[in-house]
Amino acid sequence: MSKTVSLWRHRDFLLLWSGQTTSSLGNEISYLALPLVAGLVLNASPLDLGLLTAARRLPVLFASLPAGALSDRWRKRPVMITTFLVSGCAMATIPLAAAAGSLTLWQLYGVALVVATCEVFFTPAYQTYPLTLLGPDNLMEGNAKLTSTITVAGMAGQPVGGVLISLFGPAKAVLADAFSYLAAALTLALIRAPEPKPEKAEKAPKLRTQIAEGLRYVTRHRVIGPLVLYMATVSFCLAGFAALEINYVVRELGWSSLATGLVLGLSMAGGLAAGVIAKPLTDRYGMPRVLLGAATAYPLSTATIGLVDPGLAGQLIVGFSWTMMIIITLIFQSTQRSLRQLLTPKDMQGRLAATSRWLTWAATPIGAILAGALGAGIGMRATLLVFSAGMLIGPVVMWLSPLRTSRHEIEQDVKMATTS
Repeated sequence: MSKTVSLWRHRDFLLLWSGQTTSSLGNEISYLALPLVAGLVLNASPLDLGLLTAARRLPVLFASLPAGALSDRWRKRPVMITTFLVSGCAMATIPLAAAAGSLTLWQLYGVALVVATCEVFFTPAYQTYPLTLLGPDNLMEGNAKLTSTITVAGMAGQPVGGVLISLFGPAKAVLADAFSYLAAALTLALIRAPEPKPEKAEKAPKLRTQIAEGLRYVTRHRVIGPLVLYMATVSFCLAGFAALEINYVVRELGWSSLATGLVLGLSMAGGLAAGVIAKPLTDRYGMPRVLLGAATAYPLSTATIGLVDPGLAGQLIVGFSWTMMIIITLIFQSTQRSLRQLLTPKDMQGRLAATSRWLTWAATPIGAILAGALGAGIGMRATLLVFSAGMLIGPVVMWLSPLRTSRHEIEQDVKMATTS
């Protein structure tokens, strides 16, 4: 049985947390900078922006399933360190090419593919490593803190990104992301806790056999299957948002890059509360009810973004919408990740993470390209409204699932997992 300890005194967890926070800080700068490199420096069309977002999602389709199966065979920390190093080097090529006057959209697509492929291998290792490092009793708190990294990084990264872009231009601002990957690799290298080798069967099954096992497990699981279906519908719509929203507020609403960064950063402040209250909420109401509530509230957080006018009032409304989106996302993600991990055997954890992500993100490149095509045809504002309406499918999926109909049984399974 694992023992609950204060994670504020857990040296290795703090290193993991600080490394991920550093990397996420850089990612938030690039989230703002990369679309502006394409849109402002290279004059990309809405379709080009959709293709750039699709390039950041495509590796999930061709690499996620083998990455998950391999993750169950490999130690997790070396995988995370390697992917950070490769991603940092890839991102550094953008400001170097811009300085040399040779930057193209094709290079942006290539860097997006490389970094996204690294993320595909990083994700199952990162999502399963806390269970090894912390044990089941500390898992929910650990996941809540790691998920709140998005908030901390966004609060600092978006405004800093806006300042860097204003001072140096979007291409040079990407250099901060490159350095953040390298710094994160260093913090992970300092972790002392030994990581046991995954147990190997006398005759290891073929990779495709393990992949098939992971697919069957996730899709046939009465709780995880509906969760993944819900996340797939939401991710499809969010891909459409991600393809256009930054250039929408800059080009159509007339925001400066500094104002965009500040609004995004301030909106992240609400997520600090989410990282604190996620565990108390699940302790009081149970994981199923928290997930149902978050899924129901999520569409409300996106509905107003495509309706606002230029000016301060529009910035306040969009800022509030982004704030609600972050709060709901953090609570939902930390809760669903902990629930999936507690219900899944250890030797299936890597495939759980990768298969879930593959199924969740399978249609996101299509969503991004569709948003780009619609944006070119009917405009970015109308396209954002279309994808916002699509968010309403998610709550229907959740309320028809065992998360509502078999809530007490699921809570009992979670209790047994945390005490075993």
